[in-house]
Amino acid sequence: MIDASDSLDAYLRNRFGVGLEKLLAQATAGRLAAPLLRSIEIVCDAVGCYDYEDGGLSEQYQGLLSVEGVTYRFRCSVFTDAGGARFLEDMGEFEPVRWGVRMVMPNPAAQSAAAG
Repeated sequence: MIDASDSLDAYLRNRFGVGLEKLLAQATAGRLAAPLLRSIEIVCDAVGCYDYEDGGLSEQYQGLLSVEGVTYRFRCSVFTDAGGARFLEDMGEFEPVRWGVRMVMPNPAAQSAAAG
């Protein structure tokens, strides 16, 4: 059985050209690329951090990531090196928590009013 993070990673790479790790590293810094903003929402909180003597920083986050109607709960660590480069250090939790299909149904009253 494929892991939820593997499935989403493959989807993101195919649809947007960005993997899950890079997406979370960018999103936790508040920097989502413009093409992703219409399809992806993320809400997260920093829940801990550790400063390294060499200037690096490890930050822990938890939150919700929604991608086109599917919401995932996640917990991860993001490392920022002394030069400012960010990458996903660890993914502690990643699971789908809500999904659904949205359909737009025509309004018969509006259609008949427009026709008449």
